[in-house]
Amino acid sequence: MFKAPNANDRHPARWLSVPIATFIWMGCGAADAAEPVLAARYQIEQPSQDVADALRAIARATGTSVIFDARAVAGRTAKPVSGSLSGAEAIAIAIKGSGLESQIARDGAVIVRPAASPAATPPAPAGSGSAPDRTGAAAPPRSSIQASAEDDSTNFPKSLADNRERSDGEAEILRYTRVEVTGSRLRRVDAEGPAPVNVYTAKDIEKSGQPSLHRFLTSLTEVSVSTGEGGFSRTAGQGTVQLRGLPLGSTLVLLNGRKLQAVGSSTGSVFNLNLIPLAAIERVEVVPSGSSAVYGGDALAGVINVILKKSMDGQSLAARLGSGRGFGDGSVSIATGGRSKDGNYLVVGSFSRSTPLTERDRSFFNNLDFRSIGGNDDRSQYCSPGNVSSVSGNLPGLNSNVAGIPQLAPAQIPTISDFQATAGNRNLCNQYLTGGGLSLVHGDQNIALHSLAEHRIWGSWSAFAEGMFVKDRIEGPGPGVLLASVSVPASNLFNPFGAAVRVSSMLGNENGHRSLLRESRFSRVLAGVRGELASDWDAELTVSSSQDHGNTVSRNEQVNSAALSAALASTNPATAFNPFTSGRAASDDVLRGILRDTTRRDRGRKDQVGAIVRGNLSELWAGPVDVVVGAEAARDWYDMVVPGQSDTHGYRNSAAAYGELRAPLLAAREEGGKSWDRVALTLASRRDRYSDFGSATTFQGGLEVRPTRSLLIRGSAAGSFKPPSLLQTNVVDIVYDAATFSLYDPLRNAERVAGTVVRTTNKDLQPERGQARGIGVVWEPEGGLGSRFSATYWQLKIRSMIALLSADTALAYEASFPTFVTRGPAVNGRPGAVTSVKTAEVNFGRLDTAGTDLDASYVWMTPVGRVAAGVGATRVNSYRVQLVPGAAVEDRLGRRFSDFWAPRWKGRASLGLEGGAWSVGLTSRYLGSYLNAGTSQMKLGDYWVHDVAGNLNLKKLWPELLPRFKAATFGVTITNSTDRMPQYVPGAPNFDVTQADWRGRYLAARLSLDW
Repeated sequence: MFKAPNANDRHPARWLSVPIATFIWMGCGAADAAEPVLAARYQIEQPSQDVADALRAIARATGTSVIFDARAVAGRTAKPVSGSLSGAEAIAIAIKGSGLESQIARDGAVIVRPAASPAATPPAPAGSGSAPDRTGAAAPPRSSIQASAEDDSTNFPKSLADNRERSDGEAEILRYTRVEVTGSRLRRVDAEGPAPVNVYTAKDIEKSGQPSLHRFLTSLTEVSVSTGEGGFSRTAGQGTVQLRGLPLGSTLVLLNGRKLQAVGSSTGSVFNLNLIPLAAIERVEVVPSGSSAVYGGDALAGVINVILKKSMDGQSLAARLGSGRGFGDGSVSIATGGRSKDGNYLVVGSFSRSTPLTERDRSFFNNLDFRSIGGNDDRSQYCSPGNVSSVSGNLPGLNSNVAGIPQLAPAQIPTISDFQATAGNRNLCNQYLTGGGLSLVHGDQNIALHSLAEHRIWGSWSAFAEGMFVKDRIEGPGPGVLLASVSVPASNLFNPFGAAVRVSSMLGNENGHRSLLRESRFSRVLAGVRGELASDWDAELTVSSSQDHGNTVSRNEQVNSAALSAALASTNPATAFNPFTSGRAASDDVLRGILRDTTRRDRGRKDQVGAIVRGNLSELWAGPVDVVVGAEAARDWYDMVVPGQSDTHGYRNSAAAYGELRAPLLAAREEGGKSWDRVALTLASRRDRYSDFGSATTFQGGLEVRPTRSLLIRGSAAGSFKPPSLLQTNVVDIVYDAATFSLYDPLRNAERVAGTVVRTTNKDLQPERGQARGIGVVWEPEGGLGSRFSATYWQLKIRSMIALLSADTALAYEASFPTFVTRGPAVNGRPGAVTSVKTAEVNFGRLDTAGTDLDASYVWMTPVGRVAAGVGATRVNSYRVQLVPGAAVEDRLGRRFSDFWAPRWKGRASLGLEGGAWSVGLTSRYLGSYLNAGTSQMKLGDYWVHDVAGNLNLKKLWPELLPRFKAATFGVTITNSTDRMPQYVPGAPNFDVTQADWRGRYLAARLSLDW
């Protein structure tokens, strides 16, 4: 914060409260008076770009304080700037002809606002503008680690044009504004806070070439592992993210700073990131550290805040087409919006579609015999045709008890002689290549509509609303239907052996195959009001409701054993079943009676109301104390129905109150009057109460130390929690016979346990608890074009992790879980016999991980253009897990697991070059070496993946060909340009799901037009 000047200041001025609409970009080392700003000159070389980006770049390069209304300058294009210029001169050149004018304030700040002349050029549409980027237009695909400045109009109900006039006729100067930062609800001038926030703009996502938000986030260094895709996905194709490689559901997802519910189609455990259309995204902000004191539950690993586009004036059309070997995708979006002095609106519609990628499209899966490369023979006997074996002894007429079923003509009835050549040999294959082939990547179709509007209703107060509707359809082919050691009686019409035999096979394609179809609908509506309460206070009240409906059909998932047995025993050709063919095995009527679909219906809903008040509480010796107080209440509802199998319903009410404070403890002032907070303290606390398990209280604190304006040393500590999911707290009781579990009683001489095993709900289940700590340094030299270095050491601990306690573990640790075991009366001091054992979720596990994030970037000018280089890496130092009592602590650092773990290194290096109307860039992603699962010493990883991106500003290149358009760009990306494929690992699915991307080399082209 800036300290108000006193009577001894060189240029006293009246200080006002900060209109939220005004945005100021503070350069490093700006002078305090008009004369030094005009006199100091800097070599400036920057291309034509958005006015807002140009103003920020000039502020960084010259140290000039620039004040402007983001809403007033949005969509306007700046002129190129070149030469040795002062900050004010550079700004004047940049905004020439844009309909804006600049004025130098008495303290040296430059105010940019709409020109008073009625002939001012109307603003161009905003199109797909992006958030501030420290490295300029030629920034590498990963933007510098930075905090987010909310420079969009919906957060700014007042305009700079509304500045009040002083009695002496001079415009009153608005010295600063507060900007909101993810990871904190405070608004502050200095965007960097005590905890790092990594910002990725829409342009970063475009340059990456990734086709979805899920895939883009997975490529980041702070995301250690992926949940996988296609048929091997642990979330059935739902896109989510595992920050730091922590368990599913440990990362909180926000949309425009507000929490999203876990969607029903993911069994209520995560939000599906693929429901958010890329066309509507302005930027994504990642807080890679636990933080529940600010935003509530689920933030054990950190926060993903997806910021949607909020403003434009005109229309915009964007089309994208992508292609790879065996698959393709594409999307189209159209947006329209408008602004006036009293409000704005925006509507974005999009459509996208992608085809599935299956194992049939990759030669890696043609033959699973990997012995030639030192692996295993992972071929299966479940082929089409499959294999026949005897019930006892040799097969009649053969000298072996097994034989591969020969390939026969579709209507041919086999004879024993047909099996002579295959006796003693099995048919071996990749069973997943049968049918449609197992999906490596699901096909997807997405239709989405995003809209918002804001209107000033009185003074600084405005009403606003947001709406989103998404309809998503996922399809994934699958393998044939499995016949696992099916008994074929002697009476079977096609059985040549005259005796009962067993057949193991996959049904041929003509009989249908397994596949997945999931249709989802997600909607979200929000309405609210906001404005100023007093000179230093603003408030906001919102009401929102979001809901999702999902319908999942797993085709041919179940086999009706009774119907299959009847068809196998039938001697009628119309009703008989032939298990010895790879063609048609039975009539359609018979197959419909044998094969059944599994259907699951999911519904989820979250209704929420929230209120927040922000302002300056008091004035300390070093500056004002900023505070936030707020409250919210919500109701979550979840319903999952599998007809004929299960019917699960759950709901919870929750309420929370929270507060946050930032107090400057020591201020500094340079010669010339520039001041900053040398030491500042941030504190936050939150109290959440849930209707189904009780309360949770979390705290957070941070310290910022700035020895100079270019150097920040920071530290933070935070508590976090994750409430049990509604599925975990609403388990439908199922009773099993204990004999099927082969349980033994350790207190009764390993006596075999009779009685029952009950799968049930643990009514005492509590939230998972987490602690996060971090310390780091950020250095940005004054006047740099984008030079930056940061290093952060982080530590995360999770306690009371929720895990399913098995029946045998409950018996082995009965003293720790006494309510899980029920016994009969004790006899002569000996414990009674076990009558029942419960299996349910419990709080027991623990996880400890720590590491270091490194990031550096540098930008310089060359005769060819602007060059930007960047490098970032995450080094994980430890990752230790214990999930159940008695289990050894697992070291999951650099060792592959199927769910959560972390490689030691994950890195990224980038290099970009930008000329006046073009840009090219190379990004290389590194995955460090790690070991295979179990005790294997097989080394994996240790490779680079290279992505190339290029972009052309068509409007600049050929303005005469596009007279009707205000902006036109064309871009091309080649992701994984060297076509690197996943590595082999022993055991199905023969690759590491948590790191693999089977797309290989992937080319995408994008065209956008604004008018």
